[in-house]
Amino acid sequence: MIKVEFFGLYRLSYKMKEWTTDASTVEEVIEKLAAEYPVYSVKELKNSVIMVNGTNFLKLRKFKTELKDGDTVFVMSPASGG
Repeated sequence: MIKVEFFGLYRLSYKMKEWTTDASTVEEVIEKLAAEYPVYSVKELKNSVIMVNGTNFLKLRKFKTELKDGDTVFVMSPASGG
C-alpha cells in the first residue's frame, strides 16, 4: 500500500490527514484520489506540490515516478496568498 499524506488546504478539504491506496505511479495516485474523492479534479491535483519519500517528484520522474509498497507520497496545496 502507498500512504498519501495531505497538507494545507487539501487536509482541510479532504477532512483527513492521510489515505492509503494501491498505485504503481504518482499519476495513478492522483487519478485514484480524484475518482474516490472528487473534491479536486486530476488537473487541479497535478498543480500540487508532490513529494515521494521526502524527495520532490520533480527531481524524480514526475508523474511517471514508480511507487512500491510502503512508499509515502506527500500532497500539498500550491502556495497562495495575497
